[in-house]
Amino acid sequence: MDHGHHDHSMAHSADVIQDRPESGTFGSHAVLGTFFFVFGLWYAVKNCFFTLERLHAQGKQPARHKTWRDHQGCAKRTLGFLLYSMDPMFKIITCTIGILSQMSLGAHWRLRDPVTGEFVEQSDWQFVTMYSFFFFSGLVDILVRVKTPIPPNSDKFFISLALFIESYLFFYHEGASEAEDRLHQLLFIAIFGAAVAAMLWACLPESQMLPLLLSVLVLLQGTWFWQVAGVLYPLDPARRWELDSHGTLMFLPLAFCWHLLGNIGLLFVVYTIVHQFVKRGYRFPRGL
Repeated sequence: MDHGHHDHSMAHSADVIQDRPESGTFGSHAVLGTFFFVFGLWYAVKNCFFTLERLHAQGKQPARHKTWRDHQGCAKRTLGFLLYSMDPMFKIITCTIGILSQMSLGAHWRLRDPVTGEFVEQSDWQFVTMYSFFFFSGLVDILVRVKTPIPPNSDKFFISLALFIESYLFFYHEGASEAEDRLHQLLFIAIFGAAVAAMLWACLPESQMLPLLLSVLVLLQGTWFWQVAGVLYPLDPARRWELDSHGTLMFLPLAFCWHLLGNIGLLFVVYTIVHQFVKRGYRFPRGL
């Protein structure tokens, strides 16, 4: 009698676990990872240019001050403008696509079930909320670039706000396993660190280290989102991770450090390449 009751309880628990809604999909995390990686890589290129230009000027080395916009010819001037406005347009376009895809394919524009009244597809609404703040960050970037009379460094403040909102949402994320909680705790560290770096940069716009730190942490978000996707939603079911094993829980912080180290190495590569351009007198486009 007791044995049958025990089996019934275990079966009921298993049903509860299986019925628990997933907090996302491989695709949603991969899209976010790609967004942050591309955005972080662009940040790295741009911030390396700005840092090296300042160091170049402080060293009083001769500079020819060439930019892609200063060359004669419509095509090269257009390329310069695109380089200057690429990151806000990238944020606006990708966030618009992200919002529409999450709402159309996931939540279907519903916050609550019309029959039961329960909240539905909360992960989709979280992604939409994050995309929305980065969308407005892109709009502020454009306002700054067209020299609208708004407070200085508003673009840095709004990217910091978007990152704080993202970290806030992941701080309260509740996973279905210990590994999922650990993955999102580590993700929170990267996001919150990037938010703090962006806010400090808004207060200290002349800093040369803060924009580089921000670039690394945004890149780290990108690669770690891909790690989350691979661990929680593997494309090959035969290679599924043991989400509650001690070994997995111990390995994830180690993998996070490797991701950080790899992205620092990537920044060094970008810095070295950009340095060659700056030595030849190239400058990143500024202003319209």
